Amino acid sequence: MKKTLILIGICATFILMPTITALPTPPVEDYDGTFVGAFGRIYKDENGSWANQTFGYLAGFYKLGNFKRVFGNIYNLDQEQIGKIGFISRNKILVGRIENMQRAKAPIVGFLFQNDQYFVGRIMSLFGPAPHIWGMYTPN
Repeated sequence: MKKTLILIGICATFILMPTITALPTPPVEDYDGTFVGAFGRIYKDENGSWANQTFGYLAGFYKLGNFKRVFGNIYNLDQEQIGKIGFISRNKILVGRIENMQRAKAPIVGFLFQNDQYFVGRIMSLFGPAPHIWGMYTPN
């Protein structure tokens, strides 16, 4: 029964994805802060210390409320824009989409943990890898 409910929840998330992400994006001056970060792989190295391998960068804005709304750009290691990311988040769960420069879109789900200054999480899609995301945010 538990597995069935989880499966129904996941299916509902993907079915409602266009509705969730079609919400209008507020003007930049209405956002509550900015964020910068990276995406890639977080792992423990041979010494047992945490390490990361960066594949690209993220930068954008967020708006707080019942749901945290996040909109940003995705950059490669040469700091050229290669896409966009947008999601809503609540209780450590995020749902949204990514878009490349050719306007191909893919839904994403994942989780996001944060403290007063930093965030870390993981995003998953139907296509491609499931990278970690990490960085810091700055309130306005």
